[in-house]
This record gives sequence, C-alpha cells and structure tokens, in this order.
Amino acid sequence: MPKKPTVEEVKKDETQEVNPKRLAADNIVKNTVLWTTGAGLVPIPVFDLVTVTGLQLNMLRRVCKIYEVKFSKNVGKNLIGSLIGGLAPSTLSMPAASLIKMIPFVGQTVGAVTMPIFSGASTYGVGKVFIKHFERGGTLLSFNSKKAKEEFSEEFKEGEKVVSSMKKKPQPA
Repeated sequence: MPKKPTVEEVKKDETQEVNPKRLAADNIVKNTVLWTTGAGLVPIPVFDLVTVTGLQLNMLRRVCKIYEVKFSKNVGKNLIGSLIGGLAPSTLSMPAASLIKMIPFVGQTVGAVTMPIFSGASTYGVGKVFIKHFERGGTLLSFNSKKAKEEFSEEFKEGEKVVSSMKKKPQPA
C-alpha cells in the first residue's frame, strides 16, 4: 500500500508550477497507450502492427502540435522505427510478436499476451522520449535516435509496468 503523503508534501506539490503542455502531451500518450494496447489484441497478424504504427505516428503528430514542432510523417515513421527497432536484441520485436499469431492456438495465445504489452510499452516509451526531447527545445530533425535509445529503453521498461498495472485495475463500466 502506498504511503500517504504528509501535509507538507501536499503543499509542496501544490506550489510547483504545472506545465500545461506537459499535461496535455502526457494525456495524449496515456490515451494512445490504451489504444495501442487494445490494438495489440487484434488476432490478425500484421493488421495489429499497422494499426499500432499508425496510432504511434498520430500520437507523435499531436505531441508535435502541442510543442509547436514541425511534423513530417516520413521523418516520424523513421524515428519511431529506429527507436523501437533498437529493442529487438533485448526483447521480442513487434513484427515477430505480430507474425507469431499465425501459428494456430499456441502462436495466437503467445501473441495475445506479448503484443499488447509490447505495443503499449513501446508507445509509452516513444511518447515520453519525444516529450523530453521537445521540452529541451529539440525538433524532429534534431532528434538523435542513437543517443535516445538508452532513454527509450528505460521508458519502455516503465511502460511495461504502466501497461501491466492497467490490466490489474478494474475499469469503470
């Protein structure tokens, strides 16, 4: 059970300035994580992958708009792909998680478990990395995928926790 904050801690939190851009961007990421996690459940191989990619690209477009960063669909696709592709050695890649669904029963079961988590966690990681980059004054053209991979890996791990906790929470009817 989480520790209840003290009165002093609550007052300190209330005095901190709230960044409206960050709140809006975090909300976009949160909603997109929900959508991509759901898209990961689609039993049709490749369709889920295309859907998740489209949702992530739309998330990036919307976050760019908040931070007044010029958006390019082609650049965005390449940057997202390079970030997520960097995970392949350490975890199951998204295309493999999607294609495994083609194996009757076992593949569908494994895909139904792995793809939603991977989709949601990668979306969370992509969103958080770009938000931080934009808050530091970066643009899509100044984004360095190689430098961002470590940060993305950390955010991906955090995204796995976020997605897992979403599955445990009862959703309102």
